[in-house]
Amino acid sequence: MRLYSLSVLYKGDPKVHLLKAAYDVSTFNFFQRSSVQEFMTFTSQLIVERSELGSRASVKEQEYLCHVYVRTDGLAGVVIADNEYPQRVCFTLLEKV
Repeated sequence: MRLYSLSVLYKGDPKVHLLKAAYDVSTFNFFQRSSVQEFMTFTSQLIVERSELGSRASVKEQEYLCHVYVRTDGLAGVVIADNEYPQRVCFTLLEKV
């Protein structure tokens, strides 16, 4: 069970803004880390952009599961984890953040 990314974003009218993010890319090759982090940032922004206000969703992207929670005021959180990480734990974490 691994948690790779935790991001807080704001869904504005023109586009999604990344407010803060934390990544754990220690399991990846040194030369792949920057591209993996960029992939996680892009995927987080894309998922929030396509999600409705006040919704929760889980999206499978390659071997990762992306859990997104968008509040009605536009504040959003995204957790990227592996397939073994429990979904309920991710959404509890997003609510607390």
